[in-house]
Amino acid sequence: MTASPQNNDVSPNVDGVEAVFWHVDDIDWTQVQRQQNADGSVSVVREKWPIIRPGFLSAHVHYEPGMVVRRHGHRSNHIVFVLGGSGWIGTTPCEPGSHIHVPLGSAFGPIIAGPEGLTCWELSFGEFGGWGDQPELYANEIAERGITPLPDPPLEIGDWFVDPRGDWGGERPSPKVEGLQSLMTHVSDYEWTDVKHQQNADGSLSVVREKWPILQPDFMSAYIEYSPGMIVRRHGHFGLHLVWVIEGGAWFGDRWCPAGTHIELPFGAAFGPIVAGDEGALFLELTDGDFRSWGDQPELFDNLITERGVTPLPDPPIDLGEWFTDRRGYWAP
Repeated sequence: MTASPQNNDVSPNVDGVEAVFWHVDDIDWTQVQRQQNADGSVSVVREKWPIIRPGFLSAHVHYEPGMVVRRHGHRSNHIVFVLGGSGWIGTTPCEPGSHIHVPLGSAFGPIIAGPEGLTCWELSFGEFGGWGDQPELYANEIAERGITPLPDPPLEIGDWFVDPRGDWGGERPSPKVEGLQSLMTHVSDYEWTDVKHQQNADGSLSVVREKWPILQPDFMSAYIEYSPGMIVRRHGHFGLHLVWVIEGGAWFGDRWCPAGTHIELPFGAAFGPIVAGDEGALFLELTDGDFRSWGDQPELFDNLITERGVTPLPDPPIDLGEWFTDRRGYWAP
């Protein structure tokens, strides 16, 4: 987890540090695993990498129909969010909105893609290399389905990259922690919590509301819905922050971000103001570190709400525990 500064008198804004925007359509696919199915067809796992570096991975992953991937863990905290299709994680079905937390030392799977395939956003907050677990589970699945694994396609990522695809704990010690389990939930398992309200020019109310599959002092995974026209100040976070636009779209400053947009907001950077489009916007947001925000350039927010006739309303109260200090009204010096 990323440490965060505690001195509230020091501005977290770092000159030259900026948000980075990608859309998945602008990134090429890379095949990472292949298999021959019982009918002679070939299925693959392919990935797009908005971010790939030694200490972090953000991957848009597609498992073609019937693809089987071994039960495995990663060498860091790992998050999987299902965006499309369906499948199974072990014997548990998954579908859009399924959220899987794989802490360092735990494993999940085998992963089996359903008849429409399975598409996920996967992130490793540290070294992303996988390690295989319980090989008999994978062997049983491919035997039952008449699957023949094919050689892994070559990957050219950089001199720092050590290919983990054949790692079963032989060459490198496994980080497995006995008894530590991954956790799969679904966003429908959580209640909405309103976090921002505004009154629009026509008298209607717009809100930001959130669900929290993971809510810890040093890590957050948040499923967030913006009502149409909702305005949120330009801000940053006290940790590495990632955003995926799931549905709808929003303006981040003067940049339109439709579904499929990926945003990296490093500590020290700010983005926005955020203005939800006519259909609203649905995001998954993750923060590695203190997830609370700091406001930046308040005049930008003031100008927008004046132009649109918007009246900000008092923030709804949030009770997250004794460790939580509300920073929704904090503006960086």
